[in-house]
Amino acid sequence: MPHDPSGPAAPEDRADRLTDALREVAATGRRPAPAPGAAVRRRAVLRRRTRRAGLVSAGLVVAGTAVVAATTLLDPADRPAPPPAATASTTAPAPPPPALESDGTVRDIRIDLTTLELRAGGRTFAISAPGMNAPFRGDAVARVTDRFRHARFSASPTGEIEQHDWVLAFLGPRQQPHYLYGTDGTVDVPGRRASTLSMIGLRTADARWLYEHTVVGAKVTLTGQGM
Repeated sequence: MPHDPSGPAAPEDRADRLTDALREVAATGRRPAPAPGAAVRRRAVLRRRTRRAGLVSAGLVVAGTAVVAATTLLDPADRPAPPPAATASTTAPAPPPPALESDGTVRDIRIDLTTLELRAGGRTFAISAPGMNAPFRGDAVARVTDRFRHARFSASPTGEIEQHDWVLAFLGPRQQPHYLYGTDGTVDVPGRRASTLSMIGLRTADARWLYEHTVVGAKVTLTGQGM
């Protein structure tokens, strides 16, 4: 009597069915039964994340390649110029003022008529020079001939008599008299004044210091040009 499929199978039938199933799996390569739904969803999420990470990495590589290519293809004339290299200044610093002698005296006075400066005894003083007829000529050397605690001068062109303190007299290149004196605030220092007098003014305190330290015979060197 044939076996009823709806009834319980005989032991030999179950063995035959298992053998046939194993053969079918080996022949067709069927996968095992699917996992539960939650496990399937987790695997799907992981696959999506993996794909996104791969796409982002690929995009960064492409962008970096594009930047390198653009830099390589940029014409040399269009490339930004490198910052200029630092260069040393070509302006030589001003020489230091001549120092005081060992006995504390000034024996070297240097006057620059262009920058309106007098340098002596390790110091630099501002000066006022005449601004008419250029009574001074630069590049000349003279000597201090006299020292006056007070001196009176006839101001030109008005003829008004002026008295000044702390005066040093020296002769110019043509043996004409010139003077260093304390302005006592009568003119701007530094500055130029509307006068033809061969006088170089200093602030009163500066003129006094120079007077007290300078000896007769001190060298006076004039450079630059008066106006």
